[in-house]
This record gives sequence, structure tokens and C-alpha cells, in this order.
Amino acid sequence: MIYLVRHGQTDWNLFRKFNGCTDTELNNTGVEQAKLQAENMSSVSFDACFCSPQKRARQTCEIIFKGAIVFDERLSEINCGEFEGTEETAESMKLFWQAVMNGDKGTENFKDFIKRNSNFCNMIAKEYKSKNILIVTHAANARVINYYFTGKPKEYDFSKAVAQNGEIIKFKD
Repeated sequence: MIYLVRHGQTDWNLFRKFNGCTDTELNNTGVEQAKLQAENMSSVSFDACFCSPQKRARQTCEIIFKGAIVFDERLSEINCGEFEGTEETAESMKLFWQAVMNGDKGTENFKDFIKRNSNFCNMIAKEYKSKNILIVTHAANARVINYYFTGKPKEYDFSKAVAQNGEIIKFKD
């Protein structure tokens, strides 16, 4: 079973700011969300744990899991380039996704982002089949990982979150 957790809330999440590469910390709500997931998964024996190296994901993971953690760059959030730290409005989200599709304005190219996350998922599917795996990452990564393991729905809209802050998604392999 794969347990995917989106990191707990940060102030930038709360105030709806683009947060890609900036190393923001969990706020009090985020810490409580991580503690809740630690409690929810306390009876699970994990065979491996993978985490984004970014601080908000690390903090979440370290609250949930007390064993060895593999920090994997492929689980880092998409680079938001010039949008980093700016307010997420309908208009700025539209401009962001236009930029990401081409890797413009300092953003990470969407195809590259999909590729690195899919490479991670390929490794998990191949090397950890029938194991209990914990993955702690970010919103955009959670979308790719979710679609990898469940299939992309017809009404696919990558701009919609599949996991809220601190939320868990489970996948059977």
C-alpha cells in the first residue's frame, strides 16, 4: 500500500501564495495536521519512506515517521519561477499554467515536472511492489502521483488539487 501525504499547511498556503521552491515552514495548523496523520497511521509498519527535501515536507514527514527517510529531489514542488510568493488569483493561475507549459518566466517546464515524478513512480512500482510505502510531497506532485496510480480521468484538470494540506491518499499496488 502506498500512503501519499501532502505536507501540512504553511502561511503561504493560508494566504494563497505560489509556493514552489521557497523553503517555507509549517504553521501551527500544519503541525497539527501532521500530528493527526501520525496518529492515523500509527499502526502501519512502513517498509520505506520517501520525502521531498523541502522544509515543509520534511517537517511533516518527521512528525509522521520516526525511521530512516529518503529525501528525493524528484518529489520537490514544481518551480514557480517569477510567480513564487505572489498571490494565487484566477488570473495569475491562468498565467502560471501558460508559463509552465513552456517553461517560461523561470518556471519548470511541465513536461519535465511530469517526467521526474513519473520516474519516481516507476521506481516505486518496480522496487516496492506489495510494500507499505510513505511518500510526503506537495500539491502538484500529488496530482501526478495520483494520476499515475489511478489513471487520468476524462475531465482531467491539473489545476485542481487532489489532496488538501495534511491530507492522505492511499493507493493499492
